[in-house]
Amino acid sequence: MAYQPSYTLAVDRQDVIVKFKRDVIDRDALGRFLDYIELESIRKRSQLSEAEAEALAKEIDGAVWENIKHLFVEA
Repeated sequence: MAYQPSYTLAVDRQDVIVKFKRDVIDRDALGRFLDYIELESIRKRSQLSEAEAEALAKEIDGAVWENIKHLFVEA
């Protein structure tokens, strides 16, 4: 008995096309999966050093905290 994947895959010059039945995966899970693929693509193309990435992460964490700290700390 041969394995029959629940998807088809086609690759042309610029695009990768994946088709599968709608009931195979829910829309939220598909969105998370596509976000992961996009982030991995960005990560692989990144020229940041590990130290630069850590500095950027700290900067982002600080900016996020400034935007939400009013939800946790009384003025």
